Amino acid sequence: MSTLSPYGMFGFKVRRPLSNQELIHHFSIHEPASEHPHYDLSLTLLNSTFAECVDKWYAMRGLVLMIASIFGLLSMYGLYTAILISNYESAPGWLMLLALLPIGMIGWLAYVVTLDAFTYTHYPIRFNRKNQQVYAFRRNGSVLKVAWKDIYWTIHGAGVGVQSIFVAGHVMSPDGQTVQETFALAGDTVGKAGEQELRDLFEFFRLYMEKGPEQVLKALHPTPLIMLPGIHKQKESWRFGWERITLHENGSLIGMVLYQVVAIPMSLFRWIAMRTSKIPQWPQWVEDECRIEPDDPWIRDERHAAK
Repeated sequence: MSTLSPYGMFGFKVRRPLSNQELIHHFSIHEPASEHPHYDLSLTLLNSTFAECVDKWYAMRGLVLMIASIFGLLSMYGLYTAILISNYESAPGWLMLLALLPIGMIGWLAYVVTLDAFTYTHYPIRFNRKNQQVYAFRRNGSVLKVAWKDIYWTIHGAGVGVQSIFVAGHVMSPDGQTVQETFALAGDTVGKAGEQELRDLFEFFRLYMEKGPEQVLKALHPTPLIMLPGIHKQKESWRFGWERITLHENGSLIGMVLYQVVAIPMSLFRWIAMRTSKIPQWPQWVEDECRIEPDDPWIRDERHAAK
């Protein structure tokens, strides 16, 4: 029976077999997936010991809270209207039963709000190249630790219509037939054109795990490495949230102007979601296994974020 894994805002279906798409798009950790590795503005930390990134839900934070709030207000208005009409003597008795619909909707939306707000600001994934382990922060604050070689990496989703595709890491059952846990990298996209972007994304982490930070930075050249602004120790500003939301419109003045109808309200809800959420903290045992050498020349962090 399928269920959901506790990663990110919504989790992923697990206790299921691999789909045909996942079998077709399986990534090998021993072979390059792309000639142009990229990180999709998802890195918080990079050094000789580990690379740390955000998960697939980070870019859309604020959207769920905004939609839930809109429908919540509509539900409350529906409840108010039902109660107001039921006060008339001529109102049928069954009208009060209709009030149960917006009440149920409000209750469900309250739960949806907690998927975006009052939770964690992000769900980090850490790739330790020295011990060849991967750590994924779960929604409940616990941590998955799994060997890099034991993860089934693939492109998940068909990318048809509005269905997105992304790089998923599956932890399989001992017989390799059933997906037990799933987490996903940042880089949510759609369509065939998006598949190349995901190959570039996976190749960045594959190359890092195989050859280290010097080689992965050399492969990026001349593209500069831009880190996220210290979200592992401080909450992002409203301005950065707005910049992250509008990132895909950079280079198009008309598109940027028109998109503000959505971007500005969403950035405000994103700010609320982040302000009401906790910054994730790795357990001490993870930090002990990922100790950074003080003289490491390849340390990249918020000091390398865009200004």
